Amino acid sequence: MRAIWLREFGGPEVLVPGPAPDPVPGPGQVLIDVAHVNITFIETQLRSGRPGPFRLTPPLIPGNGVGGVITTVGSDVDPALTGRRVVSATGGSGGYAERAVVDASAPFEVPAGLALDDAVA
Repeated sequence: MRAIWLREFGGPEVLVPGPAPDPVPGPGQVLIDVAHVNITFIETQLRSGRPGPFRLTPPLIPGNGVGGVITTVGSDVDPALTGRRVVSATGGSGGYAERAVVDASAPFEVPAGLALDDAVA
């Protein structure tokens, strides 16, 4: 899988593409094929190394808000969630990637007629 890595603090230039292991949902989790990611002001501040509500420790895949389609569910998760268009928080990191695992209770289904990129914004 491809992802964007934060290996050191700084401006946008410190975000670099690279390979990452494919995430696998565990019990109570779902896997989202990520189509869109939001970028918030607080994320730019954390990326630069400024203090915030929590501290990032590179190397990591940043990104908290994602939108996409649930493709796989872990054990104890309703398989009917598969194929749903959703937006979700990742818990603070892991969103700047092709796929992200989140708790099954985190995603919100995107209503028909609402574009996924609009929902993520």
